[in-house]
Amino acid sequence: MFRSLSFIHLFVILSVGYIGGALLFREVPQIASEKWIGFFDPRVLSISEGAFRMPLITTFLFFLVAFGLSVNNKTRHAVLFIGAVKCVLFGLSSSYLLATGMNMIAYSVWWFPFQLLSCLLFLVYCIVLSPPYFNRISKRQRNLKAIPYLLAFYSIILLIEMTIYNLVVK
Repeated sequence: MFRSLSFIHLFVILSVGYIGGALLFREVPQIASEKWIGFFDPRVLSISEGAFRMPLITTFLFFLVAFGLSVNNKTRHAVLFIGAVKCVLFGLSSSYLLATGMNMIAYSVWWFPFQLLSCLLFLVYCIVLSPPYFNRISKRQRNLKAIPYLLAFYSIILLIEMTIYNLVVK
């Protein structure tokens, strides 16, 4: 029961974050959204330049900030907020790509599936670091055995995504 509740919780955060990013794109001027998208993944803004360094740095920063927040009991509740911010940036970037007229095949092969999977894996990472109230067992240490596996799987997904970007989009 509790495991299925965790995945429902993850999908709710993911879908609300994605829709929130899409709505944010409608309300914010395009120049302002380009600044946030440029931080998240500059490949979205300029397909011709494929800077791989910035997406790697951003991914590393997301993981580092989430881990840093999970260490202290007073900031542990903000870990899932970092996951939701990543989902909002995913929705914002997706809306930008669709609004600027990106090829739908490139979007459906490169951007959407890999960003969806990476956001979901990041949310799982956040839940492993700071379980929600319905998964917490009192007076027990966190079980961090899954983190190396999540990071390895995330790295494989990121490597496949960058390979597809080079083959399909670029």
